[in-house]
Amino acid sequence: MFHDISANMQQVMRALEEETERDQVALRSVSVDVGHCLALLAMSAPQGAFLELGSSCGYSSLWLSLAARARSVTLTTVELNEKKVAVVRENMSAAGVADSVEAVHGDALDYATHVEHIAFCFSDLQPPELNAKAYEIVVPRLVPGGWLVIDNVTSPRLQTELLNRAENDPRVDSVLLPFPKGDLICRKC
Repeated sequence: MFHDISANMQQVMRALEEETERDQVALRSVSVDVGHCLALLAMSAPQGAFLELGSSCGYSSLWLSLAARARSVTLTTVELNEKKVAVVRENMSAAGVADSVEAVHGDALDYATHVEHIAFCFSDLQPPELNAKAYEIVVPRLVPGGWLVIDNVTSPRLQTELLNRAENDPRVDSVLLPFPKGDLICRKC
């Protein structure tokens, strides 16, 4: 999967990586390692919907599109900022994966309440405290073996209640990966 990334996608990824280095606050993109992890987990997901809550400029969407395309599913990414949705669409088109990614303008939490049979969900909402609400919405909608990955659980603020909730929730197995911002990985039992 990683060895077959098109030149167009590599170009878009590099441009977003460079832009993130210049202005992490505006883009809030994940790191390359997190992108790899997302794609690998999505590749191993059972049958069902692929969902991303919070798109920013689409960097994580690009990584997830690799798994979506390989699995013949569509990743739906939902972003509240209309300008960012337009940028995501442009980036997906430039990378040649617009057929695998649907960028939706709207409230991600509201959108998630209408999706059933979720096989993979990446939640990267701002402010990070919204991800606790995403957890409560998504976990009941995950198919058995489905994945929920939540970014920013240790930075900029430690999400102690969310981490405790996942650790003690009998519906999921979870682990906190020590990526720079902390990523909570949950798998539906």
